[in-house]
Amino acid sequence: MIRLKIITEGQTEESFVRSLLAPHLAGHQIIAIPITIPTAVGKRTHRGGIGSYTRMRRLILGSFERTGAYITTMIDLYKLPESFPGMQEAAPITDPYQRIQLLEEALRLDIDNRFFLPYIQLHEFETLLFSDIEGIDAHMRVYTRSRLRDLRNILRDYPGGPEYINDGEMTAPSKRLLKVYPSYRKVLDGSQIAKRISLGPMREKCPHFNSWISGLEELSRREPI
Repeated sequence: MIRLKIITEGQTEESFVRSLLAPHLAGHQIIAIPITIPTAVGKRTHRGGIGSYTRMRRLILGSFERTGAYITTMIDLYKLPESFPGMQEAAPITDPYQRIQLLEEALRLDIDNRFFLPYIQLHEFETLLFSDIEGIDAHMRVYTRSRLRDLRNILRDYPGGPEYINDGEMTAPSKRLLKVYPSYRKVLDGSQIAKRISLGPMREKCPHFNSWISGLEELSRREPI
């Protein structure tokens, strides 16, 4: 069995790995283990958000030292810290796929380990949920009336697909969901909606995400570390 550690940005991504991604990869003889980045707020330490790049980098390098495993990341492009590798070079790039390619390559070079597979989510976790807006509405209308028309209007503005929904302060996927469904709770609702949707529609509608999953599946052809 191949061991794979997935460095996740927060509890929502950790839940996604445990409930959806790990069972899928187990079918490819890969054991996926989520590790959430700890972030410090004042004198408290809690899990969630990337925080500083230094802290994330330390966690990745330390994970290589402790056990033999491949390591990947599941972090959001939205609100990446300015200290993240390649941020200055990526800033003027408007095409999201070109931008993410530059940032992932910069991260790969900075970690400099052949067992590292960087992945940055375009633009955040909720992007994946927009792969099936009927699934979103079916879950959220338990709390409110159907808002499917509002979700369709959002997707109409992004004919390229959910991964083009941008990372503005008020226009990121999670912000759009909150505007449509004020009762949306990222950890609880996000995880449950993801399970309702399943990986299939996400892979079909989100090519960057699909490419990452395909790369992880390919690990089954490699030798264990």
